[in-house]
Amino acid sequence: MLSKALLRLGAGAARHPWRVIAAWLVAATLAVLAAVAFGGRTADSMTAPGLDSRRAAELIERAGTGQEGMTAQVVVTPLAEGATFFDDDGARTALTRLRAEVTRLPHVLGTSDPAGALDAGGDTAVRGGLVSADGRIAVVRVQYPDQSRLSAEDLDALVALGDRLRPELPLRIEMGGNLFYAFSDPGGGVSELIGLLAAAAILFLAFGSLVAAALPIGMAVFALTVGIATMTLLAGVTEVPTFAPVLGSMVGLGVGIDYALFVLARHREYLACGLDPQTAAGRAVATAGRPVVLAGGTVVVSILGLAVANVPFMTVGGLAVSIVVLTMVLASVTLLPAFLGAAGPRLGRAGRIGRALRATAGVLLDPAAGTPGGT
Repeated sequence: MLSKALLRLGAGAARHPWRVIAAWLVAATLAVLAAVAFGGRTADSMTAPGLDSRRAAELIERAGTGQEGMTAQVVVTPLAEGATFFDDDGARTALTRLRAEVTRLPHVLGTSDPAGALDAGGDTAVRGGLVSADGRIAVVRVQYPDQSRLSAEDLDALVALGDRLRPELPLRIEMGGNLFYAFSDPGGGVSELIGLLAAAAILFLAFGSLVAAALPIGMAVFALTVGIATMTLLAGVTEVPTFAPVLGSMVGLGVGIDYALFVLARHREYLACGLDPQTAAGRAVATAGRPVVLAGGTVVVSILGLAVANVPFMTVGGLAVSIVVLTMVLASVTLLPAFLGAAGPRLGRAGRIGRALRATAGVLLDPAAGTPGGT
């Protein structure tokens, strides 16, 4: 039953390739536009019900202390060698000015006062964790509200302040904290691009054809665009952890290219047997597409098994990644055969691999019918 349905689906996509490709293009465009208009932002609230840390956070929030939000740390040290905040009035004055400037930033609820602690006594500052024991390092802790009330502009304002004050103050200024973790750009996409280029090179060497090498990667990128856009839409409804897009890209590209290669290899075998591209694509989807669907379903069920842990952010993250995998499976049995149909018989002429397939084509032939064997 499944093989017959996949046969009709693959053959239909191969006979009308441009319709299917256009439909995927429209779907990808609509998904991206919807993600831009209605999508949400990934968050890093990695909490789990029942943990002591979660109960402590709830108590702090109910107490209204303002300490339940985001934080940043501004760490400074005097530029002068050997100078300390204990005995260098210039460094201490600069520290006071730095804290005052940070306090005036938008959405800052409050800051720690290492200079004030030093005035109260060096031991007080050290015990409070605001100044190191040798007096060379001081920390200004910056308290912000909850992440939902902040944006990347708040991080930009803090970073810009540091850039402005570095030439003016006799201090080395460094910054960190979960505000950076929440809103800084991790530079994602570079590793995925390197992986795609490496995969393209390997596929070209294996198949000896740019077309054959490009089809699995093109299908995977197409489906990944739809999957990630859908994940962004999900983030507009619920809280999606920041690891989900990265993990979804890694898993999606891996299974997408793998599934595409499975179908493509079988398609080339049928072409070597003398079938026309449309029939070969339908047979390839019917035979190789069945394990693709079963394997993809297994991956999805396994990822959704994260829900058993009863950790909300893991459950949502697993759901988001499973969406990408499902998109890859759907693309493998619809978009890929459309690509195969559009490519025509060229995929059967790819150097030594094509000749090897022709040499072994008789293995796939049904002696009674003279055509590739059953599905």
